[in-house]
Amino acid sequence: MIGQAYFLKQDWHWPLFVADRLVSPAGTNIAMTDSIPLEALLLKSVHIFFPGVQQGITLFLAVCWFLQPVCAVFALRAMGEKNLLPAISISLLSACFPTFLARINHSALCAHWILLLALGLYFKALELQNRGRFWPLWLLAVLTDLTLLIHPYLMVMVGALLGAVSLSTFFRKEHWKIIWVSMVAILLSGSCLLLTGKIFGYWGGASGGGYGVYSMNLASPLWPAHSSLFLHATQEQIDATGGQYEGYQYLGAGVLFLIIILACQRRTWTLLRDSLLRNIGLLLACISLTGIAVSNKMYFFHTLIVQTHFMVPGAEQMRSSGRMFWPVAYIILLGAVGNTYKIWPRAAPTLLGIAVILQWVDTRDLRFQDRATEASLFRPSAEKDNRLFEIMQKFDHIEIYPRLECDATGLKENLPIIYASAYQNASINTMYTARSLPEGGCHLAQERPHTLDNNTLVIFNGTHRVTKALSWTNRTQVNCGALNTFVLCTGIQHSLKLAPISLPIPLPLNQIISMSSSNPLHSEVLESGWAGSEKWGTWNEGNQAFLFFIIPKNIKKITVTLSLRSAPGTPKHVKIFSNDKYLDNWSISQQEKYYSLNFIVPKNNNIHLRMEIDRVTKIKEDPRALGIGISSIKLSYP
Repeated sequence: MIGQAYFLKQDWHWPLFVADRLVSPAGTNIAMTDSIPLEALLLKSVHIFFPGVQQGITLFLAVCWFLQPVCAVFALRAMGEKNLLPAISISLLSACFPTFLARINHSALCAHWILLLALGLYFKALELQNRGRFWPLWLLAVLTDLTLLIHPYLMVMVGALLGAVSLSTFFRKEHWKIIWVSMVAILLSGSCLLLTGKIFGYWGGASGGGYGVYSMNLASPLWPAHSSLFLHATQEQIDATGGQYEGYQYLGAGVLFLIIILACQRRTWTLLRDSLLRNIGLLLACISLTGIAVSNKMYFFHTLIVQTHFMVPGAEQMRSSGRMFWPVAYIILLGAVGNTYKIWPRAAPTLLGIAVILQWVDTRDLRFQDRATEASLFRPSAEKDNRLFEIMQKFDHIEIYPRLECDATGLKENLPIIYASAYQNASINTMYTARSLPEGGCHLAQERPHTLDNNTLVIFNGTHRVTKALSWTNRTQVNCGALNTFVLCTGIQHSLKLAPISLPIPLPLNQIISMSSSNPLHSEVLESGWAGSEKWGTWNEGNQAFLFFIIPKNIKKITVTLSLRSAPGTPKHVKIFSNDKYLDNWSISQQEKYYSLNFIVPKNNNIHLRMEIDRVTKIKEDPRALGIGISSIKLSYP
C-alpha cells in the first residue's frame, strides 16, 4: 500500500517504478516493496479520473478471491473434464485451499489464480497446437512476462509451465513445426523477461540470503498445520530450519481424502501413468519446482534426508524457495477431482461432497484469520496514533532512526508511520523492502546528527531512542520530546508540546558493564552501528560505530576501558573520535584485549565516541558486514 500510494501521487517519470519520496533522497523501486507494479501502472493510467484512490491492494485482494475458483474451473475444463459436478467441486476446494488462504498477509502472492490460469493454458496449448492453433501457447508466454510485474516468484512458476509445453511436445514426438513454435515462444518470452527486468530495475536487488532456510518440509503437504479438524497439529512441529513456515503446503483434509480413496483403486495408477506419459514436460517441471522448494537441505519433519552444496542458479534470489511447490499442489488438486469423477461417476457426488465439506470445515480457522485481516484494513486508528499523525501533517520530510535498512526490529512500530507519510506524500528516509538496493542500503553516516529545517521531523524508535535524541540535542539545535514509544525531534522553530524525555541514569563507576543481551544497561551505551546483542557481547556492523555514556555529576576526569576483538580475518585498524576530535588509533585482533581512553568530562556529562573501522568481514551465510566486537566497558574514576 505504501509503495502504491507514493507511486500514484508522483508525476510520470523515468525510471518508471521508482518512488522518489520513498527512501529519500535515493528513492526505491516499488517492485521491491511488493506493490504489484502492473496493477499500480494500470491505476496510475486512470488516476486522473479517480484522484481519491490511494492504493489498489484491497481491490487486488478482491480480484484474487474472485478469480481463484473461476480459474480453477478453467484449468479443470482444459484438462478435459467439462461436467458440472467436478466444476462446482473444484471451485469450492480451490477457494478453501490452505496454501491460498494462508497468504493474505502477502498480497502480491495471493494471486494463485495466475497459477491455475497458467495450468489451464498449458493443457489448452497441448490440445490445440495439433490443429495449428497456438494462441494458448502465446498467451502463456505473455502471461509469464506480465507476471514478473506482479511478483517474481509467481513468474518463475508460470515460466516453468511454459517450458513444460515444449518438453511435453518434444516427448510426444509432435511435428517439428509445433516443437519449433513452442521453442520460439520460450526464447521470446525469456528475452522479454530479461529486458523487462533490466528496464524496470528488477535485477539490482540483493536478497540477503536464506536459501535452504525458507524451504518446504517434505511432510508439509500431508501435515495438517493450521487445521481446524486436527487441532493437535501446529506449524512449528514441522519447521526444521526456523523458516519453513514459508513452505507451508498443507493440501487440506478434503483433498487428502480424495487422494487416499484414489490410491486404493488400481485404475488410478493406470490413469496416472498414462497422464505422466502424455505430460512428461509437466512432470519434469513439477520435479524441478519440488526440488527448488525443498532446497539443498531436504528435511522430513526434523530428519535431514539429503544435504548438498549444490545450489540452483539464482537460488539466493529465490530464498523463500518453499513457495515453489504451489503449482504442484494445484496439479494434485486438479488430478484428484478429475480422476474421482472418471473412476466413480456414480459415487462422485457423494465422494466430492464429502471432500468439499471436509475442506470447508478444515479451513475454518484460516478463513476466520483472513476475515480478521480484512477487517483490520478498515479499523479506525487508535487515539495514541492520531496525535502522532496530527504532528506529522505539519512536516514535508520524515526521518526515522534507526532506519529499517540498518535495524528492522522496530518494523511493527515504524510501518504505520511510513504509511501515514505515504498518504500525505511526505518524503521519508526508510522502507522495509523485499530486496535491498545499493543506493538505499544501510549507511550509518546518514544517522549522524544534522541541522533540521522547518519541514523535517525526526522520529527515534527502539532501545537507543533516548541516547540518540540526547546525541542530537548535544550536537545540534533541536527540540526533542517523548510521544507514545517514540522520541520526536524538530528544529528549534517548532514547539510540539511533547512529554519530556526520561534521561538514562548515569553509568556506575568502577564496574564492568557487559554488552551482552542479558544486560539491559548495554542499550544505554550502544548508540548506533551495532548489530543485535548476543550472549557474549555485540558485534559492530559496518565501518562506523558509536558509543554514548552519561557520567555522574561532579566527576572531572574518567578512564573508559573497552574490551574489544575483531571479526575473523585480518586485524582491524580503528580510529577513535570524541565529538569529531581525534583521540587514538588502535589495531584490534581476534584475541580479546582491553583498550583505554582518558577523558576530561564535558560540562553536560555526556561522552560520545565514534569508532571508524578500516575494513569489515562477511562470515559464510551471515549477511552482516562485521568489524569489531565489544564484550564489556568499564568507567574508572581515579
